Amino acid sequence: MNTVTNNLRHKLASGDKLLSIGTWDVLSAKIIEDLGYHIAALQSFQYAAGWGVPDMGIRTPSDLLDLTFRMAGEVSIPIMVDLEEGFGSPGHAGYWAREFERAGAAIAHIDDGSGEHTCPWLPGASSRISRGPVERTEAMIARMADARQDGLLIAARIAVNPGEDVTAIEEEELERLHRYCNAGADIVFAPFSIILTNDLDRLRRFVSTIGKPVLIQFNPPGYITNYVPRGSTDQKSIANRSFAELFAAGVAIINSPQVYTVAYRAFVEVLQKVKAEGNLEPAGQRMLPFAEVVRLLGQERFTPSEVE
Repeated sequence: MNTVTNNLRHKLASGDKLLSIGTWDVLSAKIIEDLGYHIAALQSFQYAAGWGVPDMGIRTPSDLLDLTFRMAGEVSIPIMVDLEEGFGSPGHAGYWAREFERAGAAIAHIDDGSGEHTCPWLPGASSRISRGPVERTEAMIARMADARQDGLLIAARIAVNPGEDVTAIEEEELERLHRYCNAGADIVFAPFSIILTNDLDRLRRFVSTIGKPVLIQFNPPGYITNYVPRGSTDQKSIANRSFAELFAAGVAIINSPQVYTVAYRAFVEVLQKVKAEGNLEPAGQRMLPFAEVVRLLGQERFTPSEVE
C-alpha cells in the first residue's frame, strides 16, 4: 500500500482531525505542506481556473492526471483529486481511479450528478444540475473500489443544486450516502442540507448515523452567495463555525477549496499599484522573499555536492 495513503488511513482510523486546502499548482501544494496542513485538495474549480477556463468539464482527465503526478512527486502530504461524476461509465470511473492512484493521489472523490459537468455556483448552473440514478453512482464507486491496488480512499459526494430546497431532501441524501458507503466509499462529504442548517447537533447526528469519516467543505463566510440557511436572520452558515466546533461535532476533515483566490487578489492589487505609482516599490513590499521561494523549490537537490 502507498505509504502516504496508508498513513492517511491510519490517521482517519485513529480519529485524527485533518485540515485540507485547495491547491492549483505544485508550488502552492508545497506551501500548504510547509505550513502544516494535512491534505492538498486538487479540485475541479481551481484546477480549471489554472487553465483560464470555468469549471464546466472543459479540461480532460489526462490534464489533471499529469498535474497530480507532478504534485505527488514533490509533496509528502496526501493529495485529494476530483473525479467529478466519474468521467463516463462505471468502467471509466474504475480506470481513472486506478490511474490517479498510480499518479500518487490518496483520495479520489466522486459525486452523483447527472448530465454535463458544471460547478453548481456558476451563474445559471441550477438549470443544468440534477442527481443521477443512485444505482449508477453505486456502480461507479464499486468499480473504483475494485480497481484500486494501493489503498486509494474513495469519497462520495451528493450533487449540489443551489436552486432546490435542499432541506427537503436530507433523507434522500442520507440514504444515497449509505448506499455509496456500502458500495465501497471510505469517506463522505457532509451533504449541503446539513451545511445549510448551520446546526451542530444535526451535524453530530449525521456523523453518528453515517458511520464513516465525514469531510465538510466550505469557503470563507460570504464568499459565495446563497451559502447560508434559508430564513437565516444573521446570514451565518456553517462556514462561520470554528474548526474546533466542527471537529468536536465529529467531522474528520475540513476542506476549503477557494482560498487560493487570495493569491490572485494580491496579484491584482499589487499590479494596480505598480501601474498607478509607476515603479515596483509596491511589489517589493508584498513579494514572498526570494530566499523563501528558493527554499520551497528545494534547490539543494539539484546542486552538485562538493567533492573533497
